[in-house]
Amino acid sequence: MAFAHRLMIFIIALLFLSNSSYAQEDEETYWSEKGGYSVVMEQYTATWCDVCASVDSWMPQYTEANGNRVIRLAFHDSIDDPLGTEITDYRLAKYSDKLVAPSFWFDGLITSGGAPDTTTLHRSLLSAENERRGDTEINLNLSLNSNELIINSQLSNWDTTTDSKIFFLILEDNVLVSENINSNDIKIHHDVVFAYNEIYVNGSYEWAHPNESWTTISYQDSNFTSKFLLPEDKLLENLEVVVIHESVSNNNTNSKILGAMSIHLGDENTVKKTNIFIPFLVIICISVVPILIRSRRSD
Repeated sequence: MAFAHRLMIFIIALLFLSNSSYAQEDEETYWSEKGGYSVVMEQYTATWCDVCASVDSWMPQYTEANGNRVIRLAFHDSIDDPLGTEITDYRLAKYSDKLVAPSFWFDGLITSGGAPDTTTLHRSLLSAENERRGDTEINLNLSLNSNELIINSQLSNWDTTTDSKIFFLILEDNVLVSENINSNDIKIHHDVVFAYNEIYVNGSYEWAHPNESWTTISYQDSNFTSKFLLPEDKLLENLEVVVIHESVSNNNTNSKILGAMSIHLGDENTVKKTNIFIPFLVIICISVVPILIRSRRSD
């Protein structure tokens, strides 16, 4: 009987230690998806733009209806908009040095001027899908430990002889703007870009914002990894990570998007680290039960 007691104490101690270990490992969360076939819809917009308000109000319904066919990137004015950053000037300068709000580009092709309706946007989406040839296949893997988000992207099925770049963007799905700085009556803005990291495949150039939050860990051949420190004021379930592979041209106007995909951090497709010690302990417990029974009978 003494042996049985000691054995039971030993098992309880193992369970306690394994639970502590599991709690520590469970802090790291993973996401993983494959894609590359989405069309990128870039929009120049602003909280002061009344015409933009007539379009932005139904953007969530439009993107949801099209699923992973389209990724919307909302770039807000960098001067008079609280949601604007220098990312807007950097990214949209390739399209025009005189931006007009609202403006839409599908894989770099601008739609008709003014506030488009759903029919116009749908035609632009179909046109971009028809223009896309030989999509880059992207395997996007994310891991989060505390506030460190590791973004790894592996590219395949693309012409490695062509100059190209890859860039990671982080969006906020829903951003509330206070009434005192909101002039077009849209209180909640969607798909707002707030972080950007661009890496040339040949390693000749890199640009990031906010620069102090990004660290390029490695880039080799078709595998790229960056780390981003998430701000404390950002909710994880409200964020989306986008990766885009784009060709590079000398004049920067003939570049083409080769592949794009995204992962919502609030999605339920996360995979948490598994502690293999738990099933091992279950086996031990099952094996020990007959021993305890025989010990009791012998007493």
